[in-house]
Amino acid sequence: MAYLKIENFKCFYDAKVPLNDLTIFAGANGNGKSTAIQALLFLRRTIEHCAKWENQRYNLTELNGLNVELNGPYCLSLGNSSYLIPKKSDRNTILLGIVNENRELSIEFDTSTGELWLTPINIKNTNSTSGIFIQEFYYLNAERIGPRIAQGIKFYDFQNAGYQGEFVAQLISDTQTNYKFEVEEVRRSKKSKSPRLEQQVNAWLDELMPGVSITASYNPETHSAQIKVDNFFTKGDSTIAPNIGFGISYVLPIIVTGLIAKRGAICVIENPEAHLHPSAQSKIGGFLAMVAKAGVKIVVETHSDHLVNGIQIACAKNDIAPEQVTINFFSQKEDIIQPDIESIAINAKGELSKWPKGFFDQSQSDFAELFKFRKV
Repeated sequence: MAYLKIENFKCFYDAKVPLNDLTIFAGANGNGKSTAIQALLFLRRTIEHCAKWENQRYNLTELNGLNVELNGPYCLSLGNSSYLIPKKSDRNTILLGIVNENRELSIEFDTSTGELWLTPINIKNTNSTSGIFIQEFYYLNAERIGPRIAQGIKFYDFQNAGYQGEFVAQLISDTQTNYKFEVEEVRRSKKSKSPRLEQQVNAWLDELMPGVSITASYNPETHSAQIKVDNFFTKGDSTIAPNIGFGISYVLPIIVTGLIAKRGAICVIENPEAHLHPSAQSKIGGFLAMVAKAGVKIVVETHSDHLVNGIQIACAKNDIAPEQVTINFFSQKEDIIQPDIESIAINAKGELSKWPKGFFDQSQSDFAELFKFRKV
């Protein structure tokens, strides 16, 4: 089991967040989930900015003297360094890292400048085999791009959907990508025998939203790409994405990323359930379980019990081994100064090892409240 190590960063004084093949961050608003995500993203940005590129990997054995910006990359918006130290802390340094068995990557940062960056001052790296050092690192922000008539074509270092899904149309419509890249067999939907990206995207899209499919076109003259959508009501006459709604545009980057992500890489997804019907929320949980079983390290922040249900079903169906899944429940407790992180396991029957108060129990609370009125 690996851990995300966070010291003296925002709401955390000293925390270790378990990381598994499929890791779920759950809990009420303002309880530290986003801070943990930001810690992981800023750690990755520091590696990109401060490491050497050697042998197709980032090599971080010594610091290069560069500061690391707090705003911009990975949609981070952390303000300046004075905002990052916990209120009751007497330290002016932050430590972020990934600990795995006897191996550790940790970076210490100075915050004393109060500027728009942090200064790395110490590193410890005995964990250079971690997936955080390879070029492919995938992140999907909670605020993804909604339906657009067209999307611009841009350069990227490796195939990815962009932080907000801005490269999805380009990826699917680019003939070089579609005819050279094949979705590996373990990630292919049974609804299509084709290994091509567009066909597999449509097969998985039909799993989530029966009857829905997309087509993509690429126009190098206008440097744009376009996605059109079909469903039961268009009757084969594809329409532009804004005529259908947000759910398809929000889920497409997740499907595309899940199908193209490199084995061993880390993929961070915020609110994959956004704009989806509960049925599709459950199914996207199963899809992410499939991707994690295929060897991509998935970290998900969610407020959806339906998504968690989908992952539980995947464990019960043996679509993923239960020991590959960890749910981290973030909550507040009066007697501690930082968020409490309680890990929940899933067994082979899809059952949760515990059900803490506040963990997706609102339906039961609402039903109990309604029952009181029925007794009157």
